[in-house]
Amino acid sequence: MQVNVLKSKVRSNLASGYRPESIPAVIRQSHLMERGGFDVFEGLVDERMRREMLSEAVALLPHATRSEVTVSDGEEQRGGKPRRRFINAQGGPLQQAFNTSPEVLDFLRGLTNRALTFTGEIGTYSYYMDPGDYLDIHRDIVTCDVAVITCLHDRAKDNDDGGRLCLYPDRLGEPLSQIRATPTRGAVKVRVQVGQTIILYGGILPHALLPVAEGQARIVSVLCYRAI
Repeated sequence: MQVNVLKSKVRSNLASGYRPESIPAVIRQSHLMERGGFDVFEGLVDERMRREMLSEAVALLPHATRSEVTVSDGEEQRGGKPRRRFINAQGGPLQQAFNTSPEVLDFLRGLTNRALTFTGEIGTYSYYMDPGDYLDIHRDIVTCDVAVITCLHDRAKDNDDGGRLCLYPDRLGEPLSQIRATPTRGAVKVRVQVGQTIILYGGILPHALLPVAEGQARIVSVLCYRAI
């Protein structure tokens, strides 16, 4: 019973996102947080797996739905409905096999917390196909403490910000509206290249996907895990 109460309190802290000191010590002291709350990795998805997951994503595209929100809601911490425009589809068996792989879980636990678990939910594929598709500054939903995003396809130009992830590692405790009002302050822009995977504390670290450029077409695999 005491363990359950402790977990409930810790999850409440993670959900609130008010102050960095409210983040559980096991997360603050993790390897991933020491790196700023995120890092980009090569080889977590090999080239064969990337091609197969891309084929699966393309096959699922006819079943995808457009997600468009023109005005963000009032959520200040995590979740809610941030402004966005992109296409979204549930993942398939190939993505799910990667999602629940013991090797992947072990790697993530070494970076974050040995108690990390698969949420039990199916992952998704996100498609930023039209010029200007984007996802505004947000923190992820309560069931997504750790996000694992793999780039499967992208025709971005190296000198362009289109489709870059924009992260705010120095603004963990600020309300979302405050960050959105001053989006250049503390912004760290990261290009996740094709085949690379970014792992981040999505429920803690404010982040956004910058609008994609004409002809870019970006497709990513998105997976979520609980850290506590």
